[in-house]
Amino acid sequence: MKTYLIPSLTAALLGTVFTTQAQTYRQWEHDPFDKLMSQARAVNPGFEQDVQSLNNTIQYRASQLNGRLSKTASLGTIPVIFHIVLDSAKVAQMGGVSGIEQRIQSQMDVLNEDYNAANADSTNIPGAFKPLYSNVDVKFGLAHTDPNGKYTPGYEIIYTNKAGFDAENSVMGSKFACSDVKFTASGGVESWNTEKYLNVWVTNILPMGVGGIGTPPPYPAYGGTALLPWNEQGIVLAYFVLGRQTNPNQYFPAPTAAKGRALVHEAGHFFNLFHPFGMSTMDNSNCQDDDGVADTPPQAAPTMGTCPTFPVTDNCSNATPGIMFVNHMDYASDACRYMFSTDQKSRMHVELASGGNRYSLLQNPQLLQPGVMGIKDVAAHKIGVDVYPNPATENIRIRIQQGMTLQNISFRNSLGQEVLSVKGCVAQDNIMIDVSALPKGLYLITCQYKEGNGTMRLIVQ
Repeated sequence: MKTYLIPSLTAALLGTVFTTQAQTYRQWEHDPFDKLMSQARAVNPGFEQDVQSLNNTIQYRASQLNGRLSKTASLGTIPVIFHIVLDSAKVAQMGGVSGIEQRIQSQMDVLNEDYNAANADSTNIPGAFKPLYSNVDVKFGLAHTDPNGKYTPGYEIIYTNKAGFDAENSVMGSKFACSDVKFTASGGVESWNTEKYLNVWVTNILPMGVGGIGTPPPYPAYGGTALLPWNEQGIVLAYFVLGRQTNPNQYFPAPTAAKGRALVHEAGHFFNLFHPFGMSTMDNSNCQDDDGVADTPPQAAPTMGTCPTFPVTDNCSNATPGIMFVNHMDYASDACRYMFSTDQKSRMHVELASGGNRYSLLQNPQLLQPGVMGIKDVAAHKIGVDVYPNPATENIRIRIQQGMTLQNISFRNSLGQEVLSVKGCVAQDNIMIDVSALPKGLYLITCQYKEGNGTMRLIVQ
């Protein structure tokens, strides 16, 4: 449930504190997932048996699906909304609004690569595991319509006066999984409809060293909606692991978590995947715990923030090929987590299929399209955009606002990905742009002026 950063790097991040307080850093001995499981056990005396029964049911449902969901190019696209909940100093640390936008875009790229078997570093998967490398066939796109039907860029920035949010000791809601960041009353912000949007809260998680916390579906075996209420469903992500580092000036203090895979891991939990070392989290040395997935080898403990040399064996998998440390659900460094397995894909498909807990997220494609701007939105964007013809097949003309300084014109597809950019625009009444090479579909055009931004939808036929 929780992503950890390598201990030595965490100590470096807090070096001043540790020096002044003469503390000695020790490896994490506790995971909030343990606390959740303890709570579930207290609520449900038949916890172990119920989890095993649930795993059997999921495996049966997966066998019934029999790959039917993969016969199309993609299951669909999940709308994602990022709630950036930080104090002003940390917003500045991330490069301000433009820096946050860059990191969000790179994060979306990573999600879509890793969940669609499109990550270039998959060539590094050991040959023994390569046949299990799987395409989950689900896409992620920035939400462009908010719950009120108005335009959103796919994120909101909430300035808080709190230095951070405790991963385990909250006071609001479930009091678990950084629940305080999910409520305005405790310095955070409420979720958008969690059955329509994948909510990602980006904040400073305390204690330092926690990369993220994802909520599994609220099955009764896990404590149901009492421990995992629907309004708290989603992912909390440490602000300094958001996205993929694309230049050395970006704030990524932990090199082991600089490729955007903390969110890939937590999204796996959101789709009901667990660590390959099971629910024991940090210690499965008796090899009795399991993740409910048949093709991930048994594992005694997490691979803590390293990139080991293949093969890695332990007392649960003591012969080659050993443990699958390259799996997204282990704790290895971002640089060497490359894959989901075939049976992990099947388990996620149970949640994404009709009747599954995440199926509804795929049923709202309209949220990926820009909504109608209200008065406040117009004031924020300041500038209208005139595009003609619209719909278009070949060339379009964009009328330029006179008396303003145009810096860039950007085209983004329904996934929020920039597919075309026109920079260094000359001063003229209108600009003609050839869009014939763009695939048919809906695009958001943003004209970036020195004085502000304007947006318009374009349909390419």
